[in-house]
Amino acid sequence: NVMLILRRPWLALDVPITASIAAYLPYGAAGPPRADLLCGLIPHEHRAAMLDHFRAALPNEAAAFIVWDEATREFSLIFPTIDEATPSRLIYRTPVLPPGCHMICDAHSHARGRAFFSATDDADDADATKLALVFGRIDDPTGPEMVSRLCAGGMFLPLPRSPFTGDHHAN
Repeated sequence: NVMLILRRPWLALDVPITASIAAYLPYGAAGPPRADLLCGLIPHEHRAAMLDHFRAALPNEAAAFIVWDEATREFSLIFPTIDEATPSRLIYRTPVLPPGCHMICDAHSHARGRAFFSATDDADDADATKLALVFGRIDDPTGPEMVSRLCAGGMFLPLPRSPFTGDHHAN
C-alpha cells in the first residue's frame, strides 16, 4: 500500500491511499493504519459550550474552534469573528494562533437545518489538517445532529467515534 503518514503534535495518522501494489516498495511495510489523537479526546464540556453558543445564535449559523496548547496540554474553545451570519450562510475569520497552539477542531452549525458537509465545507477543508464538525437541528428537543470527519492530505476520513469524552456514538 501507499500510505499517507502525517504527524502533528496532536495527531499521528497512517492511512492507506492506494490498494496493495504488486511491486517492490523501497521503504518496506508501513504498518497498520492508525489515527491517534495524541492530544486525547476533547473534554465534553467544550461540546456543551459550543452547543450553547450555537443555540444562542439561532436562527443563524455559528462557528467555534477547539484549540489545543501543546505546552500545557489544555484545550480551549474560541469563537471566531463573524462577518456574515444567516440561517443558511456563515462567513467567519479563522483566528491566528500563537506558536504551540493548534486548531484541532473546526465546528459550525447549520442552525435548524440538517447536519451535512456542503460543497463550501469541502472547499474550505481541502487544504487543512483538522477535525471538522457540523451540527444541525440545534433546537431539536431530542438533541442536535452531528457529522464529523478528519481532514488530512486533501482527504476526508470518517471518524470511528465522537472526538469528545463521554460520547460513545460514531458518525
